[in-house]
Amino acid sequence: MRLKTKIILICCISVLFSSSACSAAVYFIVKNFSLDAAEGQSFKDAFAAFSDLEHDMTALKIGANETVDRNVLEYIMKKQGDEFLLCFSHRKNEEQEIYNSTVLKREELEALKYQTEETMLVEKAELEWEGKHFFVYRREYYDADFYKLEDISYVGERVRLLGTGMAVLAGIVTIVVCLLLFFILNKVFRPLHQLSAGARQIAQGRYDRRIVVERQDEIGELSEDFNQMAEAVQYHIESLEEAQRRRTLFMGNLTHELKTPMTAVSGYARTLLTVKLSEEDREEALTYIYEESCRLERLSKKMMNLLLLEEEDVIRLVEVPARKLFSSTEEACRRSLAEDGIRLECREEGEAFLVDEDLFTEVLINLVDNARKASRQGDRIILSAAGNVIEVRDFGSGIPEDERDKILEPFYMIDKSRSRRSGGAGLGLAITAMILKRHNCRMEIESTVGEGTRIRCLFPI
Repeated sequence: MRLKTKIILICCISVLFSSSACSAAVYFIVKNFSLDAAEGQSFKDAFAAFSDLEHDMTALKIGANETVDRNVLEYIMKKQGDEFLLCFSHRKNEEQEIYNSTVLKREELEALKYQTEETMLVEKAELEWEGKHFFVYRREYYDADFYKLEDISYVGERVRLLGTGMAVLAGIVTIVVCLLLFFILNKVFRPLHQLSAGARQIAQGRYDRRIVVERQDEIGELSEDFNQMAEAVQYHIESLEEAQRRRTLFMGNLTHELKTPMTAVSGYARTLLTVKLSEEDREEALTYIYEESCRLERLSKKMMNLLLLEEEDVIRLVEVPARKLFSSTEEACRRSLAEDGIRLECREEGEAFLVDEDLFTEVLINLVDNARKASRQGDRIILSAAGNVIEVRDFGSGIPEDERDKILEPFYMIDKSRSRRSGGAGLGLAITAMILKRHNCRMEIESTVGEGTRIRCLFPI
């Protein structure tokens, strides 16, 4: 069931229930009021009839406690001319019915449940007879029982007409409300239909779909939220596509990087198995196999670091002095720098940084190692800290301007032959960029070909 249909149905049921409840309340109030009014009027009429009867008795000079002759009672009752005024005598050994123009028997009237009225002289009961409703008033005097029947059936007819009218009115109100809701909701739900159409188009791949916001109410806010959601979806889809493109390129580069050493290792191993070599050639082959195996090991470790950094969301940051970071970096790079004849200068003035010590030491090692690869024998590398910045500067070959945005991509190497000779695979800066991103740290690169490179790590202030 559609939402609009549900709303119309709920509103109509609510209106019908409310109008029915109001109609029922009005019905019962009017019914009770009418019955009370009819009861009061019938009591007045009955009391008047009894008063006229007593007046006629008084006119004949008959006292209230005297015994009245049967013929006199018949005369007075016929004189009253009221077909619903009945009289039954108390006298035994004679017919007790004196005046009764109805088919009702005395036993039927006496069997009714009577209640004493305020005057304490008249008793009242209710009677259903010939499809009509009567109040029956009884009074005993002059050695007889007098019954006065008051027809109040007109009250039931009026109440039934009122109930029918209220039911018809409730139905008309409900129908009118349904029609009004139908037209109003059609207008209100038009933007929702546009949202639904936009969602379907986004589901079909049209991520640039947007909704024109024409209202300033909740529907308009929903349209704006939809547009923001569509922008977020478009951004994430483009990010996923870019990530997929990079992953495909990454896997291609990884396959290429693994193929070269694996081919050489396989070739040398086959040669060792099938060809009898001199001791010198055999050692050379084993040395090459060992070196390439070490390179593959380093490559696999860097691959694992890169994958772990992509998957890990939270790192533990503590305040670490720059002196400690620089000392660990210098210790890790001492051997490779000494072999290339390059000097590392560390400069700091007691600065401390909020970092993961192991990960950030890896950053500095990667930056110093890249600076070493770009430097010549006898050059120096400066590792310094100032304020919220850590800088690695070399005076080597520099980075061409058109390649500065590419060096952070996995497996990208400016000088591939030199990098492979030095054991590189083009993953160091990619890992560095990932670690810096986890630290909310920004990297700036300044480089001039032939003069050197400055790489700054800017921490949040």
